[in-house]
Amino acid sequence: MDDEARGRAIGLLGDFNDRMTRVVDAVFGTSWAEIEEIIALVLLASERMVTTRRLADVSGLGRRAVSRLVLRLQTEDLVVTRAAATDARAVEVVLTAAGEERALTLHRETTAFFSASTDIARAISDGMGTPAPSSPPVSPSDALDLLLRICEAGSRLVRYMPAAATRGKLAARQRAALVLIAMQGGVRPSELAGPLELSAAGASHVVDQLCAKGFVARVRGTVPEDRRAVVIRATPAGFEAVGAVAFGIEQESASLAALFAELAAWRTA
Repeated sequence: MDDEARGRAIGLLGDFNDRMTRVVDAVFGTSWAEIEEIIALVLLASERMVTTRRLADVSGLGRRAVSRLVLRLQTEDLVVTRAAATDARAVEVVLTAAGEERALTLHRETTAFFSASTDIARAISDGMGTPAPSSPPVSPSDALDLLLRICEAGSRLVRYMPAAATRGKLAARQRAALVLIAMQGGVRPSELAGPLELSAAGASHVVDQLCAKGFVARVRGTVPEDRRAVVIRATPAGFEAVGAVAFGIEQESASLAALFAELAAWRTA
């Protein structure tokens, strides 16, 4: 990929990821859920019953994080736990009736989201260098299966970021803000609130966090018509983190092209 295509791919993937996250957030009441948590939720919704070990292995969440997630879902009466019939040491997480309803809602909302995302998926696939086919070569995937594979691809891209920017250091919303700031070469604080779905104060707090971690800086004197205006710009560390994702996209371009070509050809059953 050339630099222009790579930059466009990052922007499109970021936009798609933000929209996808909102779908899951709306169904499960989360707020900018981490990609690992989304994978765990989608896996559970898809399989209806899964062991805590499998949740950890597939999602990349640590055992403690899985325990916290399961406890929250239990509190919301979405799951129950039980000893596995084949291994008493293993713990199975099983959807309740309310959990089944939530899984159906996720399937329905994901199907609608995919149906509305074929154009952006085709553009992403084209940006990877492989045009999306006009029709699917095989039967359409189940919505949750495709969602899970897209999330797993997103998780692989996050791992390309430097350790300082991955889970535990930068939350999903902070990473989204960093990519937006770096891609645009700098933004006014007021320009962050809308894309991040935050109030002005909330967006300012995200910027504070990024500044404290050394990924962005507030700069004055760069707006000719208003020398006092504040512009948020990525620091070298911030550009390094975003550049690592660009490198990851290039490394994963073939698999991403195929995945989004499949989505571009999405057809509901």
